[in-house]
Amino acid sequence: MISRHTRSNAQGPLHQLTNEELARLERQNRQQPRTTDTNMGDHGNMDDLTAAFALIQQKMQNQQQQMQQTIQNQQQAAQEQEAENSAREERGALIGE
Repeated sequence: MISRHTRSNAQGPLHQLTNEELARLERQNRQQPRTTDTNMGDHGNMDDLTAAFALIQQKMQNQQQQMQQTIQNQQQAAQEQEAENSAREERGALIGE
């Protein structure tokens, strides 16, 4: 009977499995539910990236607030100009009478 040799880890014992045993273990392994590891690999820089992302978000929020304030100032100035123009027209109409 043909058998394969596999090692559980570099320091562990050498196991001899027959093809049937190996096939059975592989089927069992495929049937087991897998948990998704969201931290696959080395993410030592994630804290730096998270901090940078938070800083970018804060800058964007500040810029958005500044833009909203600028728009409000422009709208207020336009309303004041319109009110001033209306007052001038009224004074001109009164003087012309």
